Amino acid sequence: MVATIVIALSLFLAFIRGGQLNRLKNVDLRLPYLAIISFILDFLPYHLNHIPSWVLFIIFIVKYTLLLIFIFFNSKYKHIKIIGMGILMNFLVILLNGGAMPVSRRALEIPSLAKQVEMIQSGVLSNYTLMTDKTPLWILADIIYIPWPKEQFISIGDIMIMLGIFLLIQHTMVND
Repeated sequence: MVATIVIALSLFLAFIRGGQLNRLKNVDLRLPYLAIISFILDFLPYHLNHIPSWVLFIIFIVKYTLLLIFIFFNSKYKHIKIIGMGILMNFLVILLNGGAMPVSRRALEIPSLAKQVEMIQSGVLSNYTLMTDKTPLWILADIIYIPWPKEQFISIGDIMIMLGIFLLIQHTMVND
């Protein structure tokens, strides 16, 4: 939801600054199918029941490997490098936490997140875990509270990804 707002805001600001939407087609992305496959893999586990954790971990590794290869082949765009830094941050913290993104324990204190916390604790949302004192790279975990439009926690990596997307849209629509 936050990413959608960031994209909409970037498009709106680009229009105000005299940008043209048709300039986005000028972004010549190499190997775009790698990103598409990665996004499909991101949603795949939610539609399959009773997947062993080792399979989920392999899906995680493949998904991020595809994204990082895509970033590498498109690194001629400086804003894609920013997106890549965010992806790498998220990859590292998830990798070092067994394939699950750690979430701030402050989530336990927010009533509207009770259902998600329960699903994390019960293992239904196995791609997330609650942080502990021993969480590796906790600074890269979902520790930044966003109260609007939907209460949630995001990571520094998420912010870098959204910043890169915002800047890529601005640069492409206004400057090309």
